[in-house]
Amino acid sequence: MESVAVKRVISVYLAAVGLAVAVQFLAFPFYAYDSAGERMDGPVTVWTVLDWFMAFGLAALVITTCREKKRRAADPSTDVRRWLGANFMFYGAVMLALAFMPNWFESALGTGNDNWTIWHLIDTVLPVLFLVEAHRLWHGAAE
Repeated sequence: MESVAVKRVISVYLAAVGLAVAVQFLAFPFYAYDSAGERMDGPVTVWTVLDWFMAFGLAALVITTCREKKRRAADPSTDVRRWLGANFMFYGAVMLALAFMPNWFESALGTGNDNWTIWHLIDTVLPVLFLVEAHRLWHGAAE
């Protein structure tokens, strides 16, 4: 059984990273391009640093949603809505991690094979899943 403090710490971490990704995603087009419309990349961009926090958050998300999915499956009093919610969060976290990991490695290796369409999908879905799980963990910490 997880302690209340651990759930709250994970909740705050997921919320902070989720908000940071959402803000960065919205702000990025305003500062990342020069007046000619060319993308400006330095040796370390905000995304490069944020990717590490996203990776650790994804690991925490997969673990916490897996625990919730197992808990809901083992509890015979779980209603269908909560069971579906737990399964949706778990499989959404797994799919997000499967999209994130290869793109992150391609980006980190500098091969140029990372897909910007996939990054846009990740950067829009990740904040939603992180914030929903952060809310669940914070309010469910006392259970």
